Amino acid sequence: MAKAFAWVIKQITYRGRLLLGRVADYAELLFSPPKPAAGTIRQTWTGHVPLAGARRVAVFMHFARTDCIAPYVRYHVRKLREAGFAIIFASNTSNLSDQTIAPLLPDVAMAFCRLNVGWDFAAYREAIGLIPALEDREMLLITNDSVFGPIHDLSPLIARANADEADVWGSTDSWERHYHLQSFFLLFHQRALRSPAFHQFWGDVRCFRRKHWIIEKYEIGLTRVLQGQGLRCKALFAYNDVTQAFLLSGTPPRTHVKVTGNDQAVFSQMLVGRINASIPINQTHFFWRELVVDLGFPFIKRELLQKNPANIPNVGDWENVLSRVSTYDTGLIREHLPTR
Repeated sequence: MAKAFAWVIKQITYRGRLLLGRVADYAELLFSPPKPAAGTIRQTWTGHVPLAGARRVAVFMHFARTDCIAPYVRYHVRKLREAGFAIIFASNTSNLSDQTIAPLLPDVAMAFCRLNVGWDFAAYREAIGLIPALEDREMLLITNDSVFGPIHDLSPLIARANADEADVWGSTDSWERHYHLQSFFLLFHQRALRSPAFHQFWGDVRCFRRKHWIIEKYEIGLTRVLQGQGLRCKALFAYNDVTQAFLLSGTPPRTHVKVTGNDQAVFSQMLVGRINASIPINQTHFFWRELVVDLGFPFIKRELLQKNPANIPNVGDWENVLSRVSTYDTGLIREHLPTR
């Protein structure tokens, strides 16, 4: 009886938080309409990599609460430069100093810091607006510091993102809410860069305060807008491929028998049930091991290791897993994890 009562209270609390959050989401639209995502840049720096004439351009979005750029971020930026990108480093940390930016300049074409408004998409918009002759570039990549890595060479991944197969590539996709490419790694080929839909989308980006609207209107909305105008959107690590890799990776038997006494077995059985019921799952969290080990995915989500919001039982083994498949310096990750 006590357990049942506790469950009811937990559900009421959870549902209450969801309701309050949704009220706050719509209150923003009513009482604080979002402003255009422009004019928020506070300082710019010129890097050592030429932007003029670069065939590949990347925008890397960064945020820190203090005047710092973490070593894992600098490593990520360097690997993008080695993959042939001229990089615009866009930071939502408005008070970055010359001393903090200086070590980054050999690997970027430009850096700027801006007011922390509008989340990632507002920063992307400002950076994209600084790229001259964008339509003549071979590709544009937008990415951010929400992932650790790359733990594998990026060049084969970029090569797989063939312009003959798709105009826009994401590293992963999602069926949560609506189908969309996840926005932490999006690559646009020239047909997309010349599309009126691409330019209209970025021109319409506003500085929402609530993350709900960023996800709904921009992360999900971008894929819907581009597909609606006939652009082909595809994921390098498609959800269906990843879930099939999971089902073939030694999960418990696909039965309706409840498994007890083993957290991993119970968890795996739950995932099998959700897959078979076509219930969308965030693959970068729930299938991180299959992505990294079986499929060669080059990233691991920072939130997964820092917070593990879904209480996934095998996350604590991340360092052993990465060490088996990559030479990536796991110390770059450890310094950002909570100490026990």
